[in-house]
Amino acid sequence: MNTLKVEAKLAEKYKYKPLEKDLSEKYRNYYIENIPDFLNINGDKASLRTSYGTIVCDGYERIVVGDYGAFVEFNGKQANSKLFKIKQGQEYRIHDPKYSKNVKYEWFTINDKNDIKIYKQKKAVLYADYKPKMYYVNVHEVIVSKVLDFYNI
Repeated sequence: MNTLKVEAKLAEKYKYKPLEKDLSEKYRNYYIENIPDFLNINGDKASLRTSYGTIVCDGYERIVVGDYGAFVEFNGKQANSKLFKIKQGQEYRIHDPKYSKNVKYEWFTINDKNDIKIYKQKKAVLYADYKPKMYYVNVHEVIVSKVLDFYNI
């Protein structure tokens, strides 16, 4: 089951504050139960792509499960960052000194028809074990594919 709607509702209600222990455990278990079968929670060498076939990363370190979802973690060498672009409206996170030193992450998307959220963590947070300088994408916004079948894209 895709958990994106649940994650969005929780984020709207709790504004990314850490959830109370019981609620946190409940949702983290829910996210773990709904990680797509093609992903390995301990990382993999597989390339992850958007639904249009654009490579997001070549391999990944692990799946991080926090209060607001399950996310694929990958490093700068694994990232296909030459196709990443700053999400429109999020330029301030990088270019405005008033904000860029205080934001927790930089928000990117990828140069295809998808509008997936890829972020580069800048600071630690209390609601998940994200690491600064690592990239993250939601487990429900990627697919794994060694060779794309032209007729089944």
